[in-house]
Amino acid sequence: MAHVAMVVTNSCAPDPRVERHASWLAELGHKVEIHAWDREFEHPEIDIKPNYKIIRYRIGKNPTNNSAKTWIRKKKFISNLSIKSDILILNDTDSMGVRFQGKTVLDIHDMAFTWPLMRGRSALHKLASNRMLKQAKEAVHHADEIIVAAPNFRNWVGKFGKSATCVMNRRESQSNLKTSDRKIGYFGRIREYKSILHLINAAKIAGFDVVLAGDGLAVDQLIHNFPNLDYRGKFSESDLSDLMQEISVMYAMYDDSRANIQLGAIPTKMLDASAFGIPSVTNSGTPMGDLCLNEKIGTVAPYGDTEKIAQAILDAYQMEVKPKPSNDKQEFQNLIERLIT
Repeated sequence: MAHVAMVVTNSCAPDPRVERHASWLAELGHKVEIHAWDREFEHPEIDIKPNYKIIRYRIGKNPTNNSAKTWIRKKKFISNLSIKSDILILNDTDSMGVRFQGKTVLDIHDMAFTWPLMRGRSALHKLASNRMLKQAKEAVHHADEIIVAAPNFRNWVGKFGKSATCVMNRRESQSNLKTSDRKIGYFGRIREYKSILHLINAAKIAGFDVVLAGDGLAVDQLIHNFPNLDYRGKFSESDLSDLMQEISVMYAMYDDSRANIQLGAIPTKMLDASAFGIPSVTNSGTPMGDLCLNEKIGTVAPYGDTEKIAQAILDAYQMEVKPKPSNDKQEFQNLIERLIT
């Protein structure tokens, strides 16, 4: 059996996709270690799970919210790593640069080079995005195998003469937990204030309560402006089932002027909700909206149109969702086995 190392530029506390893949590899008998960057200085340095291990690294003496320092620390985390294993899995293109000799798998969760532009369009943000795009192209070029989390991401990889295997963020079908309560949830990173503002306004029109869970840059502003908002804070993988039992619709809308949405990103929260039999509301005229409609796991509306979003919430509430069976696990395991043999 092989020794597989995985690298991720978050604290993996949790990272459901990375940890799901680690478990799939461990099922085959492989030794799996996840190397993670604990930028918040909050989590155990060594975290022994039932069938894999997480090793966390801290850079600097204290956490920082400074963008420039965060960028420098992430680069230092990557450059300090020297991995000795049979296979290295780089999770997202911003994890490229690890010293390693062996077979490399690049797992593209999202179009990481678009992230700086979510914070602003200054010259500094554009420079950071361009550098990350260059890094992404290099990562694609050097990878022995490429995995993508969304079908349309294969088109982007194909521009550079490479092919990719799509392994989405689908989870196994869960017990149907859809409540009859008129509650709509958003569980995940809360980065966009306007997106959640549209949710709050549309939910009010539709007569739904809003439940938020997760962390992100927009949380403080939302709590300040909406002190009575039902905000549950950060949540772990083990909390997700209880949260899902409280809602009847999931909100999965984003500013679709963002490049990663145009390139085909698929919201994990939409796939999670469908596994629990809960419909979602997402953006019309986007790849994620097309998937939502094709698989009959929710409804769509134009981003920012609160009247139409409210109607989409009401229409979704009436839906019965049956999640699509997935062969992602087999696809992932087969890919790794090809590299080992």
